[in-house]
Amino acid sequence: MKLPTQVLLLTTSLALVPAASVLRAQTGSEDSNNAPPVTLEPLRVTSDLWASPLARIPASVTVLDAALLREQSLRHFGDIVEQIPNLTWTGGTSRPRYLQLRGVGENSQFEGETPDSAVRFLVDDLDFTGLGTIGSTFDTKQVEVLRGPQAGAFGANAAGGVVRLVSNEPTSYWTGQIEGTIADDALRSGGVALGGPLIAANPEQLMMRLAVQQTNSNGFRRNVTHDAHTNARDEFTARLRLTWNPNALWRWDATLLAAQFDNGYDEFALDNNGYFTYSDEPGRDEQRSLAGSLRGTYSGWENVRLTTVTTAARTRSHYSYDDDWTAASYESVSDLARRRTVFTQELRADSAEGSLAGWIDRWTVGAFFSAIDEDSVYANTDPGNIRGLATDYEAKNAAVFGQIGHDFSSRTRLILGLRAEHIDLDGAGLKTRYRAASDSYDPEVRVYPVFDDTLFGGEISLEHQLTDHELLFVSATRGYKAGGVNVDARIDLATDPLTYDTEILWNYEAGLRGHWFEQRLTGEFTAFYLQRRDTQVRDSAGFGGSYRFFTDNGDDSHVYGLEASSSFALTRTFSLRGSLALMRSELEPFTLGNGATGGGRDLANTPHYGYTIGARYGAETGFFASADVIGRARQFDSNNQHEARRAYTVVNASVGYTWREWTVTLWIRNAFNETYDKRVYFFGNEDPDYIETRYENRADPRQVGVTLLYRF
Repeated sequence: MKLPTQVLLLTTSLALVPAASVLRAQTGSEDSNNAPPVTLEPLRVTSDLWASPLARIPASVTVLDAALLREQSLRHFGDIVEQIPNLTWTGGTSRPRYLQLRGVGENSQFEGETPDSAVRFLVDDLDFTGLGTIGSTFDTKQVEVLRGPQAGAFGANAAGGVVRLVSNEPTSYWTGQIEGTIADDALRSGGVALGGPLIAANPEQLMMRLAVQQTNSNGFRRNVTHDAHTNARDEFTARLRLTWNPNALWRWDATLLAAQFDNGYDEFALDNNGYFTYSDEPGRDEQRSLAGSLRGTYSGWENVRLTTVTTAARTRSHYSYDDDWTAASYESVSDLARRRTVFTQELRADSAEGSLAGWIDRWTVGAFFSAIDEDSVYANTDPGNIRGLATDYEAKNAAVFGQIGHDFSSRTRLILGLRAEHIDLDGAGLKTRYRAASDSYDPEVRVYPVFDDTLFGGEISLEHQLTDHELLFVSATRGYKAGGVNVDARIDLATDPLTYDTEILWNYEAGLRGHWFEQRLTGEFTAFYLQRRDTQVRDSAGFGGSYRFFTDNGDDSHVYGLEASSSFALTRTFSLRGSLALMRSELEPFTLGNGATGGGRDLANTPHYGYTIGARYGAETGFFASADVIGRARQFDSNNQHEARRAYTVVNASVGYTWREWTVTLWIRNAFNETYDKRVYFFGNEDPDYIETRYENRADPRQVGVTLLYRF
């Protein structure tokens, strides 16, 4: 981020401190005895088709609230992935971008790979699926993770589940926060958030909230060739939210988000040392996004609420790396530039109260449309050649959906949801090659794959409230991951497919959620079985030993396991918490059209276990402390090679003190400096013999930092 922006952020931060004091004096909030009592609302899951209290949602869900994010000084979604049951991510980028839930999800988007992800990533209403670099958690209200196919609410791009970051909303009174962090790895981070009414005479008519954050760090690597931190991060995010209530019938919510991430990407070395790199052409992982959404709610119809949601986003990204990772090998550089535009429109009607036809107690009907256009330009350059690949991908989705609920009694309810979706894909790929020795070009190769399909999904669930504080549920969901096109013109057209088929997923769940001992103990438990038919197989190394990229259908596969989490307040100031995830999976043996084989073992990204055990001490003010032990089993990174990331256990902890508006937190991550992986490859990359070797992308080492927070 350029210096003027940093100066502006710092100046704004300093200016807001006295402004906040004036606001507090005007509202009389300095005297806490005169402040009205605050009643905390129960956590609500907004990602579900029916926004419901967490205690009443019949699905496997994790919600991390602002208190936890603040307590552990978690600044980015990547800092919390390991704490969420059966959520995994694949490295190879400066920030977590490729997510998997219960083993469903992509692990890369190299050149020639399309953006049809299976885990939807949302920031409020904005769709950044496959672009998780943008996942700053500053001024975030909560993080929601829904596991399993979300066919009713999201359709094709949520076969694995949904991750949603929900930011703080505008308020009718002035409030905000100023935060600063310093830590190892030359981490320097600052953020400012401010919100309140724009019309003093009518505070609830027009409200705003602005959040700005800047983060810089060295990226835990040092390049020996350049004697520089070529893996450094430089990240800026700004978000403006507006709420307008023009009258009693309409409510409008608008969001504008701008992000600029100028990050390096230089993490691999031939000797797997984990800290020093030797690239002479260090890579980049840059992203610039501008996005906006407009949500309108009309409540003027009797017993019906109408909602319209429009979003648009444009992202430019640049991803490059030194192929040989050294200054003295085959001197090859890969450079990939992408431009993606996304437009979505949803229109839905929800029952406000009462029933329809005497049997339906709650209902929703709606329609959805999305258009994605992504084009890319790739160049692989060495002293004798420039190999090029240009692609274009266009996807149009149109869907209708509905959901109804019937109350058999005050304790038992049946929910039925259906979705029909049509997808229309057009792709284009162009392969070129320039030979420097002969000053000539090879003949161009072009591909123009197309694909369309009509998809049907749905869910039926039965929930029963055993007591006033225990909910039992069972559900069956038919999800789908739409088929698609392969736009990599380097594939072998004689054997490799230009298109691949839709994958069908059947997910069965049974769970219990509740609280006991006067809400001192809360917990949830979900057992699941996920059956995948015509499993789509995509790997960053491709199949058959060549470095072309395409997706094809393997055979059937299945995943089963459980997810559990609980917290127990031993006293008013001391509590325990924990989570457990277990998975077993199998991808049946298969043979692709080009003769490549796979399967016969666990699916990629399905570690057999994961757990979190934590403790917290502290009240609303004064001293507090927390510690968490996080563990994961080994897991495969891809479905066509047998190298696995090693199992690991890490310890994170924090201590701090809260006094009035101020909070200071001293935190440590990976306290015992555990060595583990965030991605592994197995291929030959060292001349002269290019012997296949295991190469490791290491996770972050120990980091100690301090965060100062001022809230008003």
